[in-house]
Amino acid sequence: MLSDEKRNRFLQLLKESTKDEWVWMSGYLSALTQPSLGGSSVDVSFTPPVSIDSGNDPLHGNLKTQPIQCSVVYGTETGNSKKLGTELVKKLKELGVSAKLKSTDTYKAKDLKEEEYLFVIVSTHGDGEPPQAAKPFIQILADSKDSLSKVKFAVLGLGDTSYPLFCQTGEDVDSMLSKLGAERIQTLGKCDVDFDLVAKPWMSELISKLNAHSKTATTQSATQTSQAAKPTSGGKVVYEGSVITNIVLNDTGASKSTRHIEIKTTVPIDYQPGDSAGFLAYNRDEEVNRILSLLKTDRETRVTYKGETWMAYDLFRKKVSVRFLPDRVIQKYASLVGKEIPSGKTDLDVLLTLHTSENKLELQTLVDILEPIVPRYYSIASSPSAHGEDEVHLTVAEVEIETFTGIKTGFCSGYLSELKEGEVVPFFIQRNNSFRLPSPDTDIIMIGPGTGVAPFRSFLFEREQNSGNGRNWLFFGERNFVSDFYYQTELLELMDTGVLHRLNAAFSRDTKQKVYVQDRMGENAAELLKWIENGAIIYLCGSKDPMSKDVDRKLIEILTERTFDTGKDASDYLKELEEMGRYIKDVY
Repeated sequence: MLSDEKRNRFLQLLKESTKDEWVWMSGYLSALTQPSLGGSSVDVSFTPPVSIDSGNDPLHGNLKTQPIQCSVVYGTETGNSKKLGTELVKKLKELGVSAKLKSTDTYKAKDLKEEEYLFVIVSTHGDGEPPQAAKPFIQILADSKDSLSKVKFAVLGLGDTSYPLFCQTGEDVDSMLSKLGAERIQTLGKCDVDFDLVAKPWMSELISKLNAHSKTATTQSATQTSQAAKPTSGGKVVYEGSVITNIVLNDTGASKSTRHIEIKTTVPIDYQPGDSAGFLAYNRDEEVNRILSLLKTDRETRVTYKGETWMAYDLFRKKVSVRFLPDRVIQKYASLVGKEIPSGKTDLDVLLTLHTSENKLELQTLVDILEPIVPRYYSIASSPSAHGEDEVHLTVAEVEIETFTGIKTGFCSGYLSELKEGEVVPFFIQRNNSFRLPSPDTDIIMIGPGTGVAPFRSFLFEREQNSGNGRNWLFFGERNFVSDFYYQTELLELMDTGVLHRLNAAFSRDTKQKVYVQDRMGENAAELLKWIENGAIIYLCGSKDPMSKDVDRKLIEILTERTFDTGKDASDYLKELEEMGRYIKDVY
């Protein structure tokens, strides 16, 4: 929806243009809004960042070819397939192609026909059986009715020649992909127990086949990335992504709802583990209608806001903040209505209900004191190295707030939670350069209860992709073990493969006496002190009050028992760790 000024300028431009010019504008705008034509990166004001040359003008030239997109899917019983998959992804990225590592047990059926290059590394278990984790993927292939004629594939099987059905699962996957119409670009590789003897030459041959194409694609990708990440005059780059996953992480019987949301773009997203994604949500329709009703204002009443004319409904829906108003706005409202209002934060509809004006409150006067909607930020839970540079994952807690005018969902959490698969959502990246992974050889201690686990999921998957001797220790906490152990399967797999060295979880509602992450820290105080003495960096993410303060107190208590000499008391030493960048917080 355009403001009146923009709408009038647009209509005036149409009046001054010829029919041929209308055709040009129509085709140009249509091209810009296609995902494949670069419309995925726009300015924070949602204006497309147009940069036209003969290479990307949708009317006068062809866009440069997208880089190779590869998926490496592993199905493992003991971790060997994952190890080889990780190695292959690393080699592909060194080549300059876009590569994602995926597990067979979490692979999505809808992604199959969208693959460009699909490389499967899978072991055979027992008497020709696939590993338990590979069975969902095998079923997807068996159930698929789609033609995979655009998919190029290669399969590497792991097995043991002492069994009669050597590498049977690899053979089955190779055959099924071929029958679905996919193009085999390399013959099936069959690895015996000493798998490197076959796997390394097989990978080298595969890399050489992709090399010629990737050299061209790398240059093109770099050009596109530069265009996508280049801020326009409005400030931050805003990406437009499609929601590909929106699921509840909690199991049946949970007392709360937390969602895992995946958003995919058509261009690379410039972010690092530790960064956040920013979103501009809209006010809910029912809340806007209630405000207009309380103001006795028609939806189409014109009002001016920051130099632009808006219809009242559009302004309250998309532009001004009506939730959790700061005290400075509330006191301005108190002056307007001539009443004393207690300090604090509240919603506009509550103000209009509880603190009415004896005289008619002019709409324009009210609008003048309101502030614009500001972005909400969510820690990114994905790793660009592991999940691909065109995806961001979020861990979003759904919130319900009881107010005088009724129960409301969280402003942005409600907006994100209700997004359907396929919906397009704009977002931008908020840098957090103070919350970064250290060198791969440095130990890290991560304390992330609830949705605070999000950046540590990113950290762990990033560390899995990068070789190093640094150990990883995670403290996680929630209400109940059965229903609220977020990312449990992934975390246990990371334990099995040696990426996550220690995992301590606290579930506060499972015992009569509530147990929190700080209690688990206390139980492991001696080992924590060894890690700290060895140079480990401590990270904390989650709620500021009371969680972060409780963790501070516990760390001071633990540091009081240290045997290594610091020349400071525990409280001062903790402050020193913060100043040195060895105790890093992202709390909210």
